[in-house]
Amino acid sequence: MARMRVSGAELELKENLSRDMIRRMVEAGGKVADDRMKAATRAHMHVRTGDMLEAIKPTPYREWFGGGATEVYPQGDDRKGVRNATKAYVINYGRGRRKRNGKMGDKFITNDEKATEEAVRQAMEAENGRLIEEI
Repeated sequence: MARMRVSGAELELKENLSRDMIRRMVEAGGKVADDRMKAATRAHMHVRTGDMLEAIKPTPYREWFGGGATEVYPQGDDRKGVRNATKAYVINYGRGRRKRNGKMGDKFITNDEKATEEAVRQAMEAENGRLIEEI
């Protein structure tokens, strides 16, 4: 699955970020990434039963010294037992055979990476601004 990394360490309050502040910033970015992936799934018409669309959500927050992370992708299985992440991967990258137009997959996730990264960064910076105002 496509992976994107946005560092909150580039934002203000580098060394003064508490664990709760980092968590709030990461979760704000995860929410934006979640919304964008769902919008891309709808826009490219990859919704039949809605199982994969409903399964798109952030993973539980993980933290380590000085940082935290969450990933957004379709989780779990659909009603037939097929992994939703596998379906999204195959739709995005293809099955390994070239289509008639020479492309594999429709890149509905990877074509939006740059815009999603910028939107996530802006959401994290906005949350950082709210945190500064609270202090």
